[in-house]
Amino acid sequence: MFFLSDLRDLIHIIEWDLERLKTQKVFVAMRLSWFVIQVFIFARAISLIVRQLTGINYYEFYLLGVYVSILYSTSISRGYVIADEFDDGIVEYHLSLPIKRNIFVLGRILGCSLAALLFTLPMMLIVLIAVNALNLTGLLVSMIMAYIFSIGVVGLVILVVVNVKSTDATDILFGTIDAILVRLSSIFYPLPIIQAIGIAPYYYAALFNPLTSIADFIRLLFIPEFTLYTVSPYALVLYILGFSIGMIVLAMEHYTKKLEAGGWK
Repeated sequence: MFFLSDLRDLIHIIEWDLERLKTQKVFVAMRLSWFVIQVFIFARAISLIVRQLTGINYYEFYLLGVYVSILYSTSISRGYVIADEFDDGIVEYHLSLPIKRNIFVLGRILGCSLAALLFTLPMMLIVLIAVNALNLTGLLVSMIMAYIFSIGVVGLVILVVVNVKSTDATDILFGTIDAILVRLSSIFYPLPIIQAIGIAPYYYAALFNPLTSIADFIRLLFIPEFTLYTVSPYALVLYILGFSIGMIVLAMEHYTKKLEAGGWK
């Protein structure tokens, strides 16, 4: 009885975040149009340059990396709405709901992550069509792993938001984190190439970056013939799972305490 009640509450909370997508149709269309231009014009141009210089087919590698970067940034923006809710006083409304605190926080994490996945799903389909790798099994596996990764990112965002307690400071902080993590990963550069540069801190930062794990896993799934990988797919899956579970636990603990306090103060 209690389990069914908690599950019903969880579903309603997830619906709260999914409803936001219905009000952003124009934004989604504009972002998708920009992405199509990037895939079929800019990506082809840069891949031709790389092929002439190195002989490596960079197009598929680059496109799958671009998708991961968009999934990552979208997950951050979806989780960041929590900061606006603290500022707008919506948290006080949430506190009045007859829902268990841990169920509420879990629902927000799952809902924000699902919204990010659905927002970026058309872009994933465009990439898979562009690299001629669209198949049902690969699509389902990649969606599951993308969702798990997004859960970890949203959990990280919530953890930072409730500890910084300032929308302005959080905005600046995430702009910095976004720029650093994307560049210190294999989103645009294969790990063996980074290792060959000879800068050990850069290589190890990229190796243990969760963006590298999800990007390389998706690449191994769709372009296994690309030989510039250093980590097995099983290790990548375990790392992504560990990252997301850890962020869920920390976010639930910290956000629950913040909800009990009732706002930023």
